[in-house]
Amino acid sequence: MIRERGPWGRASVAVLVVLLYLPLFSVLTELSVSNPYAGHVVFVPIFAAVLLWFERRRFGGFTARQRASGLSITAVAVVLGYIAYRIADVPLHVVSFVAAMAGLFLSFFGRRGLRNAVVPLGLLLLMIPPPRETMTAVALEIQHFVAACSAFILSGFGVPAAQDGISVRVPGLTLIVAEECSGLRFLLILAVFAAALARTVLPGPSAQVTLVMLSVPIAVIANALRVTLTSIGAYAVGPEVVTGPLHYYIGKGFWAAALVATIGLALWLRSAGTVSAPLGAEAGACARSVP
Repeated sequence: MIRERGPWGRASVAVLVVLLYLPLFSVLTELSVSNPYAGHVVFVPIFAAVLLWFERRRFGGFTARQRASGLSITAVAVVLGYIAYRIADVPLHVVSFVAAMAGLFLSFFGRRGLRNAVVPLGLLLLMIPPPRETMTAVALEIQHFVAACSAFILSGFGVPAAQDGISVRVPGLTLIVAEECSGLRFLLILAVFAAALARTVLPGPSAQVTLVMLSVPIAVIANALRVTLTSIGAYAVGPEVVTGPLHYYIGKGFWAAALVATIGLALWLRSAGTVSAPLGAEAGACARSVP
């Protein structure tokens, strides 16, 4: 019979497994810098760890009945991760890491604990970098949308502007919404953040899905406004607004605004759910009282 481990023993085993996957995190860090659509991958394990910390009480009191099978799954996953690293297969490496973590939860907390960890473990799958070709195609559509929005808003401010594909033409200046200006990199980061935030602060799945879905237009609109403000600055001041440090600070300002808007939306959804809960409970009670 396998002796029960205490919290420190579980933590030691978990840390050991994570250390074995340090090469994966090193590769993901490099990808987050070199791949414009993989900036979110380094944030995923951080958000998942924070989520598990907030939900740690959900695992209290669970006893493991599948300790041997759970550790066997983890061992097989670690071997698979080593093979994936040797052949440079990042998606397989990520899947093996998630499987190793699932084995640990099965070993430490049994099947009920593993079921409670489904969301954080599923979140870890977002460490798989999205296909570059698919993201490039999506980015192109966003580039056209941002260019159209910028031309429309500029015209509303009385600036003669016309959209030409992914370009915005103003007198004496043509602004191109480049692929890196699509905002897709930040959109992915914001969506992952919204998923973790929704799970942490929102009570029901409908509100959680709503927050994640609304984070997408928040990111797109913030980026469109960023490009528009940059275009106005380039028209009024000069092209140095687009190429100089002001362009960087404008971008960071709008990303911060999108982050604040997402947090504010989450708090509003939580308060709306809190207010409506007693009404729903009362309605349910009345329904049960009807013979």
